[in-house]
Amino acid sequence: MNKLIKNELVKILAKKSTIVMAIIILVVVIGFNVLNKKGAEISGSYSAYSNSYVSYLEEELKSLDANNPADVNDYVETKSELDVAKLGKEYTDISWQADVIQKFIAPVISEINNYKYLEKDEESLNEVQKEYDEMVKALSNDWKYFANKDLEEKNESIDELNKMLETDNENEDIKNQLQNLNFQKEVITLRLDKDIPYGSETYKSQAMQNYEMYMTNYNGYAQEKNITEDEKSEMNNYLQKANLYKYDIENDKEYQNPATANYTLQNSIGTYIVIIVLVIVIVAGVMISEEFNKGTIKLLLVRPYSRTKILMSKLIAVFITMFITTLLIILLQLIIGGFVYGFSTYFMNVVQFDLTSSSIVTMNIFAYLGLIFVCKLPILILIGTLAFALSTLSLNSPLAIALPIFGYMGSEMINLIAVSYGWNWIKYFVTPNWDLSQYLFGGTPLFSNMSVEFSITICAIYFVIMLVCSIITFKKRNIKNV
Repeated sequence: MNKLIKNELVKILAKKSTIVMAIIILVVVIGFNVLNKKGAEISGSYSAYSNSYVSYLEEELKSLDANNPADVNDYVETKSELDVAKLGKEYTDISWQADVIQKFIAPVISEINNYKYLEKDEESLNEVQKEYDEMVKALSNDWKYFANKDLEEKNESIDELNKMLETDNENEDIKNQLQNLNFQKEVITLRLDKDIPYGSETYKSQAMQNYEMYMTNYNGYAQEKNITEDEKSEMNNYLQKANLYKYDIENDKEYQNPATANYTLQNSIGTYIVIIVLVIVIVAGVMISEEFNKGTIKLLLVRPYSRTKILMSKLIAVFITMFITTLLIILLQLIIGGFVYGFSTYFMNVVQFDLTSSSIVTMNIFAYLGLIFVCKLPILILIGTLAFALSTLSLNSPLAIALPIFGYMGSEMINLIAVSYGWNWIKYFVTPNWDLSQYLFGGTPLFSNMSVEFSITICAIYFVIMLVCSIITFKKRNIKNV
């Protein structure tokens, strides 16, 4: 048996297509890392507002008359956009200035133009103009001015809602508003405590933005009375991501920074799984059909081995190829990622948030990669076995390669459609079960009443069915006319 497996591996490694696939893998890994780093570098190199956009708004404004009742609303809107664009064109799109212009100054500019051209209220205009002048002065080097001003406004709103709640303590809408405001207050306080400016120029600023976004999305789901399983899964995903970014912020770490060697390595299996699948399918899809099409099956079957042993040796060789491909990708990512981003971050652990215990979990990066590989293993085994079975049953290599690839590519869409329409019966199909990573760290499966044991059982059943069909067909295959 060992000799058979060794011979099959030698055949696979001796093929020109194997060398081509290895080169493709190398090019893809290099390309991914270089482009990922380049994308991070060029992000934010553009102005928040281009000169062409400013010119466009100026032309639009010329066509409108502020004294014409039919034009005045459009004039105010266009004038406000133009004033914001002129103010923001000096800054890059990821600067804290561009961020506060949109969040805080743009509404004030709208008020100025509203009081000036629509309501024509000089007293209110002077008050808002004074506020605007203070903001523009702070725009040069004082982002904390805006944070403190925002914090003051949030405290005032919270006090008002608390007073309203005293007279109507059963009002869910007020409670939800209060919860949202308290969270926004927490974000501002955290920003001030950790000295993290607005915008996204630094990783810490990006982490703050992401924390606020994911937690806001989570709170939106949490405030709903009835949510579906799909929404619950999405809600938990938001909560996990929010807590991971919060951990980085509070501990001055960069575990979730995508522009690090550590992050790219820990996500390498998920990033390159399509390539691993393609390699497995191509190898398995031609394993049997090629022997019959070339007539070499006769030379193989005259050896003193049963047909079952011969078939199993070929399938085991496919799985060994899968392991070799995965190890090659991880090794290439380890080396190339280190050269592109620097090797220092490899000393960092992997950090995850466990929903079951509501706590942060840290793991060695290679232990984490092993865990992810084990969780993705059913996908690789089943897709490889499917290609192998089709190759055995049909002796048609293109069919044996194409169908598994299309099936894998469409599996996510099948799952989403099933969840959307509530097709719970699809949980007995293989695609909702073959990714065991959905159960990691307290994750929520696609459908109710699914568990790790259930998913493993379903995957095992499909594997056995395909294997048995392959063995029976191969044993009964007539080779006289080959």
